[in-house]
Amino acid sequence: MTTSTITTWPTHHFYAMGSHMTAWLELADPCRAQATLQQVEALFHAAEARLTRFRPTSELAQVNAQAGRWTPVSAVFWRVLTRALHLSQATDGLFDPTVLNAVEATGYDCDFAELEQQPLQKRVRRLSVAPLTTRQLRGCWQTIELDPAQHALRLPSGVRLDFGGIAKGETAQQAVAFLSQWGPCLVDAGGDLVAGDAPSGSPGWLVGIANPSAAAEPERDLAQLWLKNSTLATSGIDYRRWQQGGVTAHHLIDPRTGATAQTDLLTVSVLAADAAVAEAWAKAALIAGATVGGELLHQRQLPAALVDHQHQLTLTAALQPFVQIT
Repeated sequence: MTTSTITTWPTHHFYAMGSHMTAWLELADPCRAQATLQQVEALFHAAEARLTRFRPTSELAQVNAQAGRWTPVSAVFWRVLTRALHLSQATDGLFDPTVLNAVEATGYDCDFAELEQQPLQKRVRRLSVAPLTTRQLRGCWQTIELDPAQHALRLPSGVRLDFGGIAKGETAQQAVAFLSQWGPCLVDAGGDLVAGDAPSGSPGWLVGIANPSAAAEPERDLAQLWLKNSTLATSGIDYRRWQQGGVTAHHLIDPRTGATAQTDLLTVSVLAADAAVAEAWAKAALIAGATVGGELLHQRQLPAALVDHQHQLTLTAALQPFVQIT
């Protein structure tokens, strides 16, 4: 997704959670605005330090290392975990936070910025583990045991968690809640957009559903809409791609097979009041494919935009009133 207009409001750019981030805040005092936006960056870095899979010191890495044992977790971790499992159930397992083994088996075993810097033809998995069976690669969210009274969980031996976009979306929503104390705001978390109140004199923040990056005109928005007090999250296979064993791979795993998702869609964008809901359903619909994914979104009356491999845009009925085709 893109932000389709450049505003005069104070803006802050930074890198966190494997993504380029931007935050806008409508505040007349530029010094106070910049100081406030800096706190948003700090919020993202704190969440990343706790929830990233790329740091052995993170709480997520420590929990994964304790698989097979009961492990107490922080309130932040517990909130993200329970949201993820609730959405796994809601999507009938199409969204599943337990497919980290499969993600790494495809070659996505380091931050994508590092992955991009490595020559594709020399890309070698660095994991020193025995080959995993299909059963070990498939999603298994139902097997996680929870103790709500103690905020503790037990992962089955060999199962590891990866919250990915859910953690990013939850953090972006917290950032908007914080910024909204000061004025209208928008956070672009690597293309996932979370908006607070509309800026002065506008019905919302004008944002775009981008043409996937493989297109001849990637800079052209396929559609635009006004976003306020809601989230527009996108899941796609057009950007995070690499060569693994001579085959093009991407980061989205089908939990049903434990393999890279075979889908006729390039991107799915979902509009929702809740960032985690938008994130999970965008991924679930993309994995399910145009026909099944579109029907799932329609059944739940979720506003969404689906872009296929021919760069054709399909809007669910619930989204059509919000957008203007460009």
